[in-house]
Amino acid sequence: MADGNDSNGQVKVFTSADRIRQLNEIDKDVAKLIHSAGLAIQALTNARAGDLSATDTSLDSHKARFKEATSQYFALLSSIDVRLRRQVYALEEASILAPDSSSRGGDLAGAGAGASNVSNPLDVSWLNSRKDTVGKEKEAELWAAAREFVQQMEQVQSGDKDRVKVEGGQENMEVD
Repeated sequence: MADGNDSNGQVKVFTSADRIRQLNEIDKDVAKLIHSAGLAIQALTNARAGDLSATDTSLDSHKARFKEATSQYFALLSSIDVRLRRQVYALEEASILAPDSSSRGGDLAGAGAGASNVSNPLDVSWLNSRKDTVGKEKEAELWAAAREFVQQMEQVQSGDKDRVKVEGGQENMEVD
């Protein structure tokens, strides 16, 4: 799990605790990222924050606040992206996560040719394609309910208006 070089050119080894601390810092920065996105959106509205004065509602102040918030947002986003990629590379290096050709961009273009047929068990599209019974079961339930409704309507229109069969063969009386 060697990841960084210090000033002497030596490779620094990060422990699991170091990695967890780094992920915790990333987590805190995600909260800051969401906050800066909220500030950017707030700068686009006429809503006032508690600390803004009444004279701070000019178009130029809105633009300045929006520019500052978006700059902070994109800086945090870039930082989070880089640090998360480092974490993924460390997992790949430790053979905890299989290297993905798309995770390193063009780094593995020639070396990953044989690995393209191997599916990643954490890939959402792969997981979704394995079993889709929920959608099929729900569709079957809806068709059964529609069929029952049509049968009830046919019974009502056929002249048997006092008795309508419901599911399970039981009869239900309708009163007008």
